[in-house]
Parts: sequence; C-alpha cells; structure tokens
Amino acid sequence: METLYEILTWLHIAAWVVVLLGYLKDVRGPAINLWMAHGLTVAFVLGIALVGIASASDAVNDPNNARAGVKLVVTLVALGLAHSTRKRGAPNPLAHVVAALVVVNVVLAYTWT
Repeated sequence: METLYEILTWLHIAAWVVVLLGYLKDVRGPAINLWMAHGLTVAFVLGIALVGIASASDAVNDPNNARAGVKLVVTLVALGLAHSTRKRGAPNPLAHVVAALVVVNVVLAYTWT
C-alpha cells in the first residue's frame, strides 16, 4: 500500500505541475486551457484517493483532516472556476485567480505540517 501511495503522490504533484505549466504557457494572454482544467481534475481526484488511502491504511500515516479539508475547498474553487470559464477567450483574468489558488494550495501542502 505504501508503494501505491508514493506513486499516487508523485502523480498528484505532477498534476499540479501540469496546471502551473499550462498557466505559464498562456501567461501573456491569460486563458484557462485544457492543461489547467484537466490537471486540476486529476489533482483533485488523486488528492481524494490519497486521503482515502492514508485513512484506510495502517502502512501510511493518518492524514491531517483539517489540512485536507482546506486544500479540498481551495481545489474545488479553482476547479469550478477553471471548468466554468474555460471556453472564454483570451484574455481571461480568472486564469490568474486559478493560478493563485494553485500556488496557495501548493504552499499549504508544503508548509502546513
């Protein structure tokens, strides 16, 4: 179970990287592209799976449920904005908001222990 958890963790991190690279790709004419939308969706699903595995497994430390809840809310807001405004043409200023929420989520992941 530990190996599966580690693999999913690295895929989760890769999904966040995809979102940020998708943002950087269109930063001059901000738009929410498929990289951002799909990366957020994958990161959301993998985050739920990681919390579930950590809660159910004795091999992995129990998750911090407060942190998971805050990160879930931030991700849901970013996910909702990304999917609801993805078809808007450039410039889409909400792309900056989605990227900022992603950065907040990554900072929360690495600073909140």
